[in-house]
Amino acid sequence: LAGGVVHVGLFGFEEDTFAVAAAEAVFPELPMRTWFDQAGILVSRSAPNAAVPLAAAFKGGHNAEHHNHNDVGSYVVGVAGHAYVLDPGGEVYTRRTFSAQRYVSPVLNSHGHAVPVVAGQLQRTGASARGRVLASEFSDDVDRLVLDLASCYEVKDLEVLERTFEFRRAEGAIVVEDRVRFASPQSFATALITLDRTHWRAPDRLVIYDHRGALEVAIAVEGGAWTGAIEDIDNPGRPTPRRLGVALDEPVREA
Repeated sequence: LAGGVVHVGLFGFEEDTFAVAAAEAVFPELPMRTWFDQAGILVSRSAPNAAVPLAAAFKGGHNAEHHNHNDVGSYVVGVAGHAYVLDPGGEVYTRRTFSAQRYVSPVLNSHGHAVPVVAGQLQRTGASARGRVLASEFSDDVDRLVLDLASCYEVKDLEVLERTFEFRRAEGAIVVEDRVRFASPQSFATALITLDRTHWRAPDRLVIYDHRGALEVAIAVEGGAWTGAIEDIDNPGRPTPRRLGVALDEPVREA
């Protein structure tokens, strides 16, 4: 300290031994899947010789995790190392982030994640809002995981909400299917989240793309007519996520 002033010098340098070790490192080949059964997280990857490397991560878990987001059932899809469907991540921390108003944030609540909106309700918070694993089947051709998401929503008339995730290596495709049943007609919607550009190629076909490649999204709905809508999600100080919403036009008993 000299005259109440603190000087801190930061200098970058290269360590020869580190550079040599990094260049000579041999990284093991990743398996076609990694299944974290206690956390309810599945990571599926293409076969090593796939023409287009495709990967996806699918999340069960619950809504009382460390630094929690309300995101049970959300997923990420990558092509050749780039995530075209993703979790938008956190927000720039403010007083609200760690207060009772935490889930006002659209990137912390379930509106900013690739999960359903059920009877107008977003997912609730807490350990009892949980993705219960109903089935898991893994093979070289297909990885399949089925979750019961009903406990994540405070909707009295919700009888069934199951999300099935299939990673179809032979086809180079991923299928996410929601099955919902109500005691009385209710609204239902779901969404994908991206940071990339989008283009409606047809009424039921959307392309998410950038300068490196693209992901085509085909949408099929049984149970009623539907409407697609794209909206920007407010996240000041961070890249703006885009929510690709799919909403049934009328309340339904089943879809």
